[in-house]
Amino acid sequence: MHRMKKTHDAQNFVESLFNTRPFSIAFSILCAILIWFAVSMTAYKTTHATFNHVPVSLDLAGTPAEANGLSAVSCDVEYVNVEIEGNRTQIGRLSPEDIHASIRTGNINTTGEFYFEITVESDKNISFTASKISPEHATVRLDRIETRSFDVTASFPNVHVTSGHALDKEDVLCEPSSIEITGPSEQLSEIAKVDVYSDKALEIDSMYSLYSNEVRLYTEEGALLDDESLEIPNVNFQITIPVLTQKELQLTYDIRNTPNGFDLDWLRERLELSEETITLASQTNTVFADRDTWSVGYIKLNEIGLDFTTDFIISLDEDYINQSGFQQVTLTLDNEGLASREFKVSNENISVINAPRNYDYNIITRSMTITVIGDKTELENLSTQDIIVNVDLLNYDILQSTSFSADATVSFYNQSKLWSVGNYKVALNFTEQETEATT
Repeated sequence: MHRMKKTHDAQNFVESLFNTRPFSIAFSILCAILIWFAVSMTAYKTTHATFNHVPVSLDLAGTPAEANGLSAVSCDVEYVNVEIEGNRTQIGRLSPEDIHASIRTGNINTTGEFYFEITVESDKNISFTASKISPEHATVRLDRIETRSFDVTASFPNVHVTSGHALDKEDVLCEPSSIEITGPSEQLSEIAKVDVYSDKALEIDSMYSLYSNEVRLYTEEGALLDDESLEIPNVNFQITIPVLTQKELQLTYDIRNTPNGFDLDWLRERLELSEETITLASQTNTVFADRDTWSVGYIKLNEIGLDFTTDFIISLDEDYINQSGFQQVTLTLDNEGLASREFKVSNENISVINAPRNYDYNIITRSMTITVIGDKTELENLSTQDIIVNVDLLNYDILQSTSFSADATVSFYNQSKLWSVGNYKVALNFTEQETEATT
């Protein structure tokens, strides 16, 4: 009886609640939402969703590219933004972690740069359509990964030497002398120089060793290469720097076959070398102790004509290193104020010295033409009587032949700025002197 009363009271409460205005409004709204949801689920089955910053993957496993030993060395897309559409109930189950973006390389099997399409799918095998992928394509470079060995050089721009010394850059040692670098074959082929670099600043006067693990790569044109995609081992290189003793020397030359009384200093003032000094270096500290000049060779006075010029090759022995950069010098005569003239002299101008004892000689040559060069004033005042032709028989063996031609030298009486040009010979014959026999 009591329970029936409670049930009746509850029914009365619900009936009174439905009869109130606020409850009727709230109940109507709830019913409208439920009806809208039911209609949407049946009438609008397709919906859209957006996923941002989806990682892009590139897998070459099982592709022709992998079969040909290719690897992806660069890709210009790492993430994409994706808009998808599909069944409402299916897409509603997707989270950002379920969306996967990938690059398909197709049948590509050669090296190069390619433009590939980006695709999107779900890890949960949920079917949908990608209505928009941004960006839609990726540029990928395919290449073979190789390991090559390169010889290394060393650079140390802040290392200097004290005065009187020089760096022997040609004999700089770097240990180890080579390095193996791994990376794309195309980029490895661009490497023309592998340089071990040290920025250490110091001043030295003898052999010095420094250490560095900084490696720089350069192209054939000297441009610095980006080594981000290369594997360079971390090696601590030892750079041994030899130091040379260095000195600047005055260049000199000799003039031979000058007659007595000739003004050699006057002629030297008119002979000009293309280089006045040369800088030499040596690994021997004492090699320049007593040396201030370096001779390039000699010339003969009788070879110097009005248009005289000759080249000297710089020849050095193993103790010296040429640091001046030139390998030859040129000697040239300044002929301003000089003139040339020919003279015909007779055998009266010829004299013989150092003739052998017990022999009489006879000068066969009757006359000869001599070319004279020198100061214009002296040349104008020169007469045939001032020309002296000397034949020195000191080094001749007349026992070989009683008739022969001997070399002659030309000098000038009381003239110091003239010389003869050319080679002259005098023909002679000899007869043995008669001697009385004694008992």
